[in-house]
Amino acid sequence: MRRVVVWSIAAGGLALAAGAAFVIAAPERNLGPVFIEGSRPVTEEQVRQKLASDGWINVQVVRRGRLVLAMGSKDGRTDAVAVDVSTGRLRIDDDDDDD
Repeated sequence: MRRVVVWSIAAGGLALAAGAAFVIAAPERNLGPVFIEGSRPVTEEQVRQKLASDGWINVQVVRRGRLVLAMGSKDGRTDAVAVDVSTGRLRIDDDDDDD
């Protein structure tokens, strides 16, 4: 009977450790909108080409760590985007405070 209890506790501990390892090892889920299809790494040049094909002009692109920051004009408005280079998704910025 003791052996069954010991094995049950050991199996539960192993399952807990495996679950924790999965959570730690799981990649960060970036749920931003898709900017470049494929969910794969993208380059500065791909971001520049995508913006140009979407009608942006005077595009300036800079790499900052895992982000590509781009600024340009479209329809008379200047705007900026940040693209995660590992996924091709737009970075969601929750800071809506314009103060």
